[in-house]
Amino acid sequence: MVTPSERIDAYLRSVRAGLRELPQPEIMDILNELRAHIEEKAGPDAAVVDIDSVLRSLGSPEQIAALYVAEDLVSRAESSRAPWTILRSLYYWATLSVKGFAVFSICLIGYAFSACFLISALMKPIHPQGVGLWTSNVPGAYSLHVGGSSGPAGQEREVLGWWLVPIGCSLGGGTILLTTHFALLSLRRLRGSWREKLP
Repeated sequence: MVTPSERIDAYLRSVRAGLRELPQPEIMDILNELRAHIEEKAGPDAAVVDIDSVLRSLGSPEQIAALYVAEDLVSRAESSRAPWTILRSLYYWATLSVKGFAVFSICLIGYAFSACFLISALMKPIHPQGVGLWTSNVPGAYSLHVGGSSGPAGQEREVLGWWLVPIGCSLGGGTILLTTHFALLSLRRLRGSWREKLP
């Protein structure tokens, strides 16, 4: 016969398996908090049926673990503000919902554009003949070309010249700031909705 304590232990073991990415002290805090919440909700003389009812209301161990891991990733992203940490948090969110996937995609594109602008600005002094914004023979067509011994084949002229350095730095830095602001705003809203689901 399974006892209420054994049923709680089994649930918490499953939650713990999903928390393996977190630091050990944090895992212990979460498990102790969950145990206290379950025991409080079930009451002092709870039967297995009462424990099962509380566990059902909490959700599956996998869902609970995913929420705590997501909460931890969002906290790290907010404190570090590093694009890589933010993208990691957004990627985790993308695996949980369609909205998360959309936000992750937008931010990935934003950071990719900023990297292109910054790389172009940094490469211009190193290879001035091969990096620039060039016009082509096709009317109204432009090409941002990085590398090579000269501009792209069929070019007419370079449009920006050395202005590519300050413009690339400004656009790259600005795009990073805007993308980071959008990502953190989205993560804060997400964090609020996740906290409502946590015990």
